[in-house]
Amino acid sequence: MKEQIGVVPLGEVPTLAVEVIAANITAYYKLPADVLPMRPIPESTFDEARLKYNAGLLINKLDALDFEGYSKIVGVISRDMFIPIFNYVYGQAVQGGSLALISLFRLNRNADGSTPSTSLVFERAAKLALHELGHLFNLFHCNETKCIMHFSGVIEDLNKIPFYLCRDCARRLPR
Repeated sequence: MKEQIGVVPLGEVPTLAVEVIAANITAYYKLPADVLPMRPIPESTFDEARLKYNAGLLINKLDALDFEGYSKIVGVISRDMFIPIFNYVYGQAVQGGSLALISLFRLNRNADGSTPSTSLVFERAAKLALHELGHLFNLFHCNETKCIMHFSGVIEDLNKIPFYLCRDCARRLPR
């Protein structure tokens, strides 16, 4: 199957955000990326105790959907997500797989609590999508701080990483 990326909003997600993500995937990875129709957020993935969505369960629900013609899917959600070992995550991906997920929820606040510009929110979303897609291409977290595959645990880290892979990760990227 030819590499074709689908970007799917889960629930209400700003249209421009998913368009920016798709455009950045096409520009950076040189792969066609389409914005797919919105899918509802499966309510069974909401954790009442944490008041957030379980990213692992969301990916499992995505896996059950038919995305014929697309080799990789990046889901985009506006709600807060977690995985059992972290209170929150910006994104989650199946390493070497076909499904990734990013959350816009925490991108709308700076570390000091102020509101970032819309362009910075979209930049953060695009970086997250490129990072999670890197995991789908079987790239791991990178120690190089100037690499899109560098782990971003806090918003300041996400702001600092660039829109490109370091030389080592670029060499590992399958083409």
